[in-house]
Amino acid sequence: MPTLHPIFEAQAELRPNDVAVVHGRQTITYGELDARANRLARYLRARGVRRGAAVAMMLPRSIDAYTAILAILKAGAAYVPIDPAYPNQRASWIVADSGACAIVTRTDLAAGRQAVVPVICVGAEAEAIAAERLQDEDAARDDDLCYLIYTSGSTGRPKGVMVEHRNACHLVEAERAIFGVRPDDRVYQGASLCFDLSVEEMWLAFAAGATLVAATPEMCCAGPDLPRHLAEQGVTVLSCVPTLLAMMDDAELPALRLLIAGGEACSNQLVARWARPWRRMVNTYGPTETTVIATYADVSPEQAVTIGRAVPGYEIRVLNEQLQAVADGEAGEICIGGAGVARGYRGLPDETRARFVEIDGERFYRSGDLGRFDRDGNLEFVGRADGQVKLRGLRIELGEVEAALLRDESVRAAACVVRDQQVVACVVPRNGAFHEERVRARLQNWLPVWMTPSVFETMSEFRCCRAGSSITLR
Repeated sequence: MPTLHPIFEAQAELRPNDVAVVHGRQTITYGELDARANRLARYLRARGVRRGAAVAMMLPRSIDAYTAILAILKAGAAYVPIDPAYPNQRASWIVADSGACAIVTRTDLAAGRQAVVPVICVGAEAEAIAAERLQDEDAARDDDLCYLIYTSGSTGRPKGVMVEHRNACHLVEAERAIFGVRPDDRVYQGASLCFDLSVEEMWLAFAAGATLVAATPEMCCAGPDLPRHLAEQGVTVLSCVPTLLAMMDDAELPALRLLIAGGEACSNQLVARWARPWRRMVNTYGPTETTVIATYADVSPEQAVTIGRAVPGYEIRVLNEQLQAVADGEAGEICIGGAGVARGYRGLPDETRARFVEIDGERFYRSGDLGRFDRDGNLEFVGRADGQVKLRGLRIELGEVEAALLRDESVRAAACVVRDQQVVACVVPRNGAFHEERVRARLQNWLPVWMTPSVFETMSEFRCCRAGSSITLR
């Protein structure tokens, strides 16, 4: 089976002068981006990167970032994206846990951070990189790792999902068939590169020879004004979370012909606002562990919203705790099998065995999501069976936030909830004293901004029981 980067290389050979990426006022063609990635790949090999290695990448959305991703893959390694906004402690932990042999970043982003492995700064070392030969030597195989994406972990630490080239290639080919992106399309890339939605955004464009429109910081902060920016950039394909759609008005987006929703529940009201006769709207579902999406459904205002049917090459089962099929119409755990099921979690064999299970001789991922099939065989999402929640499409294990709270000596017990689109921490102080400023500062040294509690509520005691994605205090 193929590896991921030759899909890009095929488009670079077919249409070398077409624009591959637009980022603000910067543009780069397919031929130029491929040449830059080849040189960086050669440079990485000269710095000791070998097939099967992991290379951390700490870059924001930029031409440098897409160059780095392609180069790491061409070098035979897996890329480990780290958001530059992550606290130093968390970023360093991910580098160490992934076993990364190097970090590709910029000088300004590396400043003040402890480097435990070689640091390659694309700007400062640009002259040496540009001096490398153009010839590329494909070192990867289809069962090699393509990327490791770290998600929130219920054990108190993020966990790295290991996705192989064959998983990613199947996604790209399946989505090429499902969505029909064309060379003349302009695909918006707004997700952080450390979330797997970015994989879908990038490769929707690169597999079709389309133009990837990378979000600038101004676009990311635009909020309700984002449609104006998208219209100015001529965006025709948008994949995003429903929360973002709810903030916007589509009046300025008559050119948007394909809208893909995913990452959290999509309502009928949202479909009614955004569905148009000239626009295809698709609702998708899938955990990071099954390579971005596993089901999809074309949606319209006339029909109830579901998460649809399995992506070609996948199999969906709804099972009870004994991993047996539930009766028609009953809810159970959504279990996903097929070509997109990842290798497992980096360095977590017990959790891998618990989540990635064999059923009837096939490997399935136990999602922890609850669902049921409707009369037409479409899958309906019901909720969660544990403490995982989605906040603006971002996956949060509340257990990780609670574990971080309990590391402070002033906290005797902790439980977190999501209320009014923010994380709320409920704490029982030790000896009646809770040092909120100290706790908040310590959390900010470990948790990303979107996981850090916005509100702290203290109480003398509580008992809590998880109900889907919420905590009931009583």
